[in-house]
Amino acid sequence: MTKLSKEELELLHKVGDIVHDVLRYALKIVRPGLSVLELCESLEQRIRSLGAKPAFPANICINDIAAHYTALIDDNTIIEENSVVKIDIGTHIDGYIVDAALTVSFSPLYDNLLRSSLAALKVIRDVLRPGITLGKLGHYIERAIRAYGFKPIENLTGHLIRRYELHAGKSVPNVDNGDNRVVLEGEIYAIEPFATDGEGLVVDSPKVTIFRLLPVPKKKMSKDARSIVTVIEQECDNLPFTFRWFKDKIDVSTAIEILRRNKVLYEYPVLIEKGHGMVAQFEDTFIVTAAGAEPLARTLDIVS
Repeated sequence: MTKLSKEELELLHKVGDIVHDVLRYALKIVRPGLSVLELCESLEQRIRSLGAKPAFPANICINDIAAHYTALIDDNTIIEENSVVKIDIGTHIDGYIVDAALTVSFSPLYDNLLRSSLAALKVIRDVLRPGITLGKLGHYIERAIRAYGFKPIENLTGHLIRRYELHAGKSVPNVDNGDNRVVLEGEIYAIEPFATDGEGLVVDSPKVTIFRLLPVPKKKMSKDARSIVTVIEQECDNLPFTFRWFKDKIDVSTAIEILRRNKVLYEYPVLIEKGHGMVAQFEDTFIVTAAGAEPLARTLDIVS
């Protein structure tokens, strides 16, 4: 059992309230014709204005893009009519992270796809408790999505969260993968059912928009790399980042190559649904309690 202090619980609830606010704000401003760059920067600025920091860049993933897309520096992507838009927000204060997402469809053709992911999140809210296995959670997610005639994405998962760790070693599958490890009281999980009308798998695309620094000792880096890493560390606390955040502080194109040469950069490829199906995602972060699970961002209150 992981024991969270009163101060830690208060901080997590504060971060959850901020994520809840930002997701509500996202629903107010997202629309066809809006640029992805404007949406990302608006959401990240709101996080900062509320006294927190992004735990990763705002992910705005449209249609068959499932995850890991944030706006590039000069991104000209526009949200189009009839699109399915996933908005995934991570926020932290002092390393205490809340991760949540919702999906907006601008076509009624995809309403049931969204409902299938939403139904899976509702089920997990009701069954998540100490002692349940990770594989059993995947069973409930898969069953809820398939009940609507769609497929869960098998190679995307929810994840255990610890302080300054978005992915802390235990994953919550979207299918029953036989994982018999159990959920423990006091653990914190981001649960994110992904549903699709495609093949049910994602593949890496060549594009990378999100990065993380690897724990390479600075004495092993070149002088230029050390300088760049120092700038990035001041903003991202070793959590994922986008070079868009540093466009006024460093020469981004040069910085990427320098960090790659020094083997300092972990890169998150943009993930595409293998069959180019539409993808929906709803997510919340839960504290596991003796009585069940407590949602921190209260995503279901926003969209239900």
